[in-house]
Amino acid sequence: MQLDTEQKTKPDSGALKRTAEVVKDLFTGFAANEPQPQPGVGRSRMSPWRGLLLCVGLPLLLVSAYYLFFVSDRYVSSTQLIVKDNGSSQGMSSSLGFLLPGAGADNQDAFLVVNYIQSLDMAVYLDKTLQLSDYYKSDRYDIFSRLGSEATQEDYLKYYREHIAVGYDESTGIITIEMQAFEPEFARRLVEIVTQKSEDFVNAISNQLADKQVAFVRSELELAQNKLRASKQEILDFQNRNKVVSPEELTKGISGIIQGLEAKLAEQRAKLTAAKTYLNPDSSQVVSMQAEINALEGQIAAEKERLVGVSDAQGEQRLNSLSAHFQNLELNLQFATDAYAASLKALETARMEASGRLKHLMVVSQPSLAEKAEYPRKLYNLASLAIILLLIYGIVKMLVSSIRDHRI
Repeated sequence: MQLDTEQKTKPDSGALKRTAEVVKDLFTGFAANEPQPQPGVGRSRMSPWRGLLLCVGLPLLLVSAYYLFFVSDRYVSSTQLIVKDNGSSQGMSSSLGFLLPGAGADNQDAFLVVNYIQSLDMAVYLDKTLQLSDYYKSDRYDIFSRLGSEATQEDYLKYYREHIAVGYDESTGIITIEMQAFEPEFARRLVEIVTQKSEDFVNAISNQLADKQVAFVRSELELAQNKLRASKQEILDFQNRNKVVSPEELTKGISGIIQGLEAKLAEQRAKLTAAKTYLNPDSSQVVSMQAEINALEGQIAAEKERLVGVSDAQGEQRLNSLSAHFQNLELNLQFATDAYAASLKALETARMEASGRLKHLMVVSQPSLAEKAEYPRKLYNLASLAIILLLIYGIVKMLVSSIRDHRI
């Protein structure tokens, strides 16, 4: 009793010193396989349980007190989404496409959504929209659950990712989002904002791809249209420069005139030959026929010169060359017209394909409102902690026993 009274009256530093000496003597005694000095029977009976109480009971007691009186509960709100495109139902009925969404969905789009939800962009957007960083740092919640007041952007992103869970089921194509918050209403608000922003992200990506595809086809259409206009302008300049609408039609007309003149010339020559059989060559009829024949020959020569070549003084081109050049211009115009028609058809096809490839983020289940806290899982954590502490305590005891056995 006198020893106990003296121990109670000594300062705390002495008690700590004696405790350290007792622990040191305890491990030294275990290692040397020597019996420990035991001043009393009561102390001897308590010594086997002292280590268990200190190593297992005390931590469990502290953690249990924290869970009961200090911990801030976290509520979970969840939703399910699916990425679908307008063309995913082609080749199957709409009901079958809904029952088997993964059959026509592109997994890459879903993975993009999952990564975007976990990205820094989403975390920054939530901070701007809901002041999420300040919410995580609020002193209304316990110090072990909230985000540090001096947390960096990287710390905020890590904390954000630790409090969300995003999963993707490849067999069904469904994206599951779970978000934690200290209030159930705020957790549901978080899920609603994330869903809305994810839908905007999907729409932006699909519209961007569709716009690029349509823009490329539209640029090709503009090139074809410019070529068509240039071809038409070349034909117009050719007609104005040579003062002819169609050299080909003019050539056909001149050829017809030459044929008519040659037929009339042959007729007049036949008449002249017949007249010479019964008329004097110097008669007026023979001279008249000969003059008419000469006129026809001169006209035919003039028309032929006009068709295949004219005088250099007038500077005119040959009709056959003009016709060949005009035919090349018409051929270019036909090519430009066909290219323009094909570009128009390609633009309409691209628009239809782009419309069929537009993505939509459909909500399978609306964000839930939690009625009870899901985190932290107190019983599970306490049971896990107890098992871990018991394992550590058992390993330490085995090591001490092994050391004692090897020193015998």
